[in-house]
Amino acid sequence: MDEDDCCFLLLSMRELSALGLSVRTARTKTEVTRILQAYELSEEDFEKGFPYLKKVVRDLPADEGDPTTP
Repeated sequence: MDEDDCCFLLLSMRELSALGLSVRTARTKTEVTRILQAYELSEEDFEKGFPYLKKVVRDLPADEGDPTTP
């Protein structure tokens, strides 16, 4: 396994759980970007390591000012 392919494995189980919860409760893609920055995860690493969460993020509005926000 290449070192670049396993960066998300450096997070503890507690951090992984907190990351997953934070992403699932985010209201916008901008908020998810801030969460990823807090965990020092690039979007590419996030997409590789968490494909199930990528699907959650895909359906979020881009920003709170987005007219598609309910």
